[in-house]
Amino acid sequence: RKKEMHEILTVAQGEMALEVFLSQVRDRWIKQELDLVLYQNRIRLIRGWDDLFTTLDDHMGGLILMKSSPYYRAVREFQEEGNLWEERLTKLRGAFDAWVDVQRRWVYLEGIFFGSADIKAQLPSEWSR
Repeated sequence: RKKEMHEILTVAQGEMALEVFLSQVRDRWIKQELDLVLYQNRIRLIRGWDDLFTTLDDHMGGLILMKSSPYYRAVREFQEEGNLWEERLTKLRGAFDAWVDVQRRWVYLEGIFFGSADIKAQLPSEWSR
């Protein structure tokens, strides 16, 4: 009887840990807002990429690790939500990778085109756009 109670308690604790983790992932990404800053009074850029990528990688790693749990395999709802968030975060990672690359290139090229008197003199109509 005591052994049964211990097993039930162990399963409940394992399932609770998965539930808490999935809740943390869900809450973080549903409520996530991007930190936008005005750059040279022209455009808003995302700030805080390191924190975004760190949290994203931590959550993706946790979702992958969660799949090895016997409690994950035993509950269909965990599998469905885990797979859903893994797919969402994978897509989000791809979007963020592209976005940070475009943002870096834009800042680099903006400095060349808007900061250069030579470009302004040679291409006045294009520069004014």
